[in-house]
Amino acid sequence: MRHLIKYIVILLAVVTVSNAQNDGAGNTGLAFLKLGITSRSIAMGEAVVGNSFDASATHYNPAALFNGSKVNMVFMHNEQVLGVRTEFLAGKIKFNKLALGFSLNNTSVDNIEVREIPGSSIGEFTAQNFAMGVSLGYKVNENLSVGLTGKFLFEKIYVDNASGVALDLGGLYAKDKFTLGAAITNLGSMSQLRNESTKLPSAIRFGGSYYFDLLGISSRLIVAADGYKVMDGGKFHANTGAELLYKDFLALRVGYQSGYENKSIAAGIGLKYKAFALDYAFVPYKYSLGSSHTITLGTNF
Repeated sequence: MRHLIKYIVILLAVVTVSNAQNDGAGNTGLAFLKLGITSRSIAMGEAVVGNSFDASATHYNPAALFNGSKVNMVFMHNEQVLGVRTEFLAGKIKFNKLALGFSLNNTSVDNIEVREIPGSSIGEFTAQNFAMGVSLGYKVNENLSVGLTGKFLFEKIYVDNASGVALDLGGLYAKDKFTLGAAITNLGSMSQLRNESTKLPSAIRFGGSYYFDLLGISSRLIVAADGYKVMDGGKFHANTGAELLYKDFLALRVGYQSGYENKSIAAGIGLKYKAFALDYAFVPYKYSLGSSHTITLGTNF
């Protein structure tokens, strides 16, 4: 059984870390907390700490809950390489000085074979990671807002499970067509998984965005750039992205992320009709790993 559990842990580490781009892999766990959320964010290279306009702000920067419509809900389905699947549901509502949000993130890997070493497969199981968050934003003045998210975390690998709590903190400055944001995420701890506690991938993200009105073609262009780093052993990543929005109906997006061994570019498209939005993102991976596909449904009020 000792060899069985060792094999499972090694296999899960390879699968999940490969999909979270190996940031701080030797020092932190819960790699699903580093994966991109929503089609728009992923397609823009996750350069969204200052320009999240929907409930994805609960993941990237709770201070950005004041961006966009008063009420918003999003549902995302993401298919990663190596069978990693994520479902994300979030919502937000903003008032005069306060904004509230919630989020549910479930990431799983199905059909993982259980093997003794050496030996043939003796069964299969599903590895699961789950996060549930509640977010609060406060508008300090016309230009400045701050926010925080409290999260409950859960992971299960074979017959072992662990739980924990984490905190995200964020700030956002917005003036005219310019935004500047920063967030510190995943500050917290986990209970022991078998004999050892998993260290959370605490990270810092900062960046800004600027938009241009292209009146000649009834469009708006947003350009953004972020820096991102997992504090304990992670590489520094420079993320850039752009979004061209035509008549508040059609959005074309492209993004680039530096410092990852298995990916760099992303692209996507979005359609909006009245209160509803449909978005798609595509990320090709190197080394014949395949590609990632993300679909997001949203509604605004």
